[in-house]
Amino acid sequence: MTIVILEDESLNAEQLLFYIHKYDPTITVAGLLKSNKEVVDWFSKNPMPTLVFSDIKLLDGSVFNSLQQETVTCPIIFTTAFNDFYQNAFDNNGIAYLLKPISYKSFEKAMDKFNRLTHTHNTINWLDFSEVIKKMNVTYKERILIKNVNNSMLVEVKNVMFFSTNLGVCEAFDNQGRSYEFRQKFSDLVSELNPDIFFQINRGEAINIHYIELIEPYFNDRLSIKVKNRTKRLITSSAVTAEFRKWLER
Repeated sequence: MTIVILEDESLNAEQLLFYIHKYDPTITVAGLLKSNKEVVDWFSKNPMPTLVFSDIKLLDGSVFNSLQQETVTCPIIFTTAFNDFYQNAFDNNGIAYLLKPISYKSFEKAMDKFNRLTHTHNTINWLDFSEVIKKMNVTYKERILIKNVNNSMLVEVKNVMFFSTNLGVCEAFDNQGRSYEFRQKFSDLVSELNPDIFFQINRGEAINIHYIELIEPYFNDRLSIKVKNRTKRLITSSAVTAEFRKWLER
């Protein structure tokens, strides 16, 4: 088994080396790289290691500058003092995320996880696996801050029957018959909603599956949707009708 360490701070690198040899003295550390320049150069000239330990911030910037070029295709255990890069980490072959200062216990747990994965599957497509991990770690919007002239209030997303947008203003309609206006790009809002619960049925509306009461055929391969406790129907775009039907049956 070979490991490469991406770390620009000597003390942190030495700690990882100590942990690695304590965990398994037969492991070979094939490289200790401190910058993106060194990362690109080393991985272009050497075989892919079994595993990489990587800090987020290297001497010449974020390690994701290199990883997004698919320089590293093996699994990566990230080691960092920053707790706001989870999404990027799991977008780039990450299988674990260790916050500094790293204890041997957390290191050992990450290594045990890696070994379980490799022993369970003879051949692992780490790009596909990282996609699974990413989905497991994605968090979706749970509440929306509504700002008024004199105050602000929180609206729970789970209580929103549907969202709509008009002229750059979004509106949330809740299960109590109330509506709340707020400013956000609609495409950004939809991307933050749980796709198992919300579906964008047309260019300007996204509906919560828990509040769909009735669905009926409509003109031109569209669907008319009755929302609970609301008279006005929502109409799907013909372009998404087929996908919407599949979503309902997932």
